[in-house]
Amino acid sequence: MGTVTRPRFLLALAMALGLAMFVGSPGLAQPSGSDRGAFPGRRVGGGTRGDCAINSRSLAALTPTSNLGVTASDRPSLYFSVPTAAAPYHGQFILHDADENRLYETTVVAGTEPIVGVHLPADLIATDQDYHWYFVVACNPRDLSQNVVLEGWLRRVQPTPAPANTTLVDSQLGLVETYQTQGLWSDAIALLVELHQAHPDNPLVQAQWSRLIETLDLATVVQ
Repeated sequence: MGTVTRPRFLLALAMALGLAMFVGSPGLAQPSGSDRGAFPGRRVGGGTRGDCAINSRSLAALTPTSNLGVTASDRPSLYFSVPTAAAPYHGQFILHDADENRLYETTVVAGTEPIVGVHLPADLIATDQDYHWYFVVACNPRDLSQNVVLEGWLRRVQPTPAPANTTLVDSQLGLVETYQTQGLWSDAIALLVELHQAHPDNPLVQAQWSRLIETLDLATVVQ
């Protein structure tokens, strides 16, 4: 697929958001003391209005059902389940602050692996602030109004003491559970994605991965 020029891309994004936005339902626990409920967003691509070069129904953001990911990292990562394709294609990730000022934008190549990640630069986001992200894939490069747009929110919080970092798989799985208990779902998801990719034949990793996908209510979407 060809690269979308900035003016046309922004127009298509605005058009797609007007068609695609919906409010998610409350789900996973938020950090203690959070007054946040469900945030507006879209985690799954769903169907499209015309021919699509990819299976947009298998495009999904690995985020909680509340559409709010919480991180204690100074350089968080967000991950997306993407459909495979005969040829690589591009996804555009855009990060705004709560006032919709653009802070960051990057392009990821998709189509060859089932999950792609966006790794934010260090200290791009401040603590105790909400950030609005968009992930856009051109469904039909000849009709930008059909772009598939995922969106959600990210919040960075102050870190709490965590177990010492270790490369042992079972300790890393324990750290995933610690993150979940603390409500740091972005960090739990990111770490488990990395373990899932690094240890595809480890039954403990795969079992915890399956439980996570079920918890995120994405079992029918994620490949």
